[in-house]
Amino acid sequence: MTMSHAVAPEDLAVTSAPYGQTPFLLYSAADGSARVNHVVALVESNPARVIISGFGRGVAGRIANGATLSLLWPSREPAGFSLIADGTGEIDGDQLILAVTGAVLHRPAPVDGNATC
Repeated sequence: MTMSHAVAPEDLAVTSAPYGQTPFLLYSAADGSARVNHVVALVESNPARVIISGFGRGVAGRIANGATLSLLWPSREPAGFSLIADGTGEIDGDQLILAVTGAVLHRPAPVDGNATC
């Protein structure tokens, strides 16, 4: 039973479509603490990037310092796959442009401990 499947950045638009356009944006604050924002995202294939709005003021400062960002589309089912995309960002007006560097479909390991990765 596989817990993760790589998703090519150029396939993210198709893969993310069933999850909707409101993932969570994850990043770390200047003090290293985790931060999460619920955002609106438009995923594009060529180039592989995500146009994000509603990301909040704290993100802009982290972008300037080269922060790696992650988007999380949670599973709609308890044992289903969540979609996670990583990348780097730049601010363009009131939008955040995330250049996707990698993505994965991931689900929790079975609670019975019989997982193979």
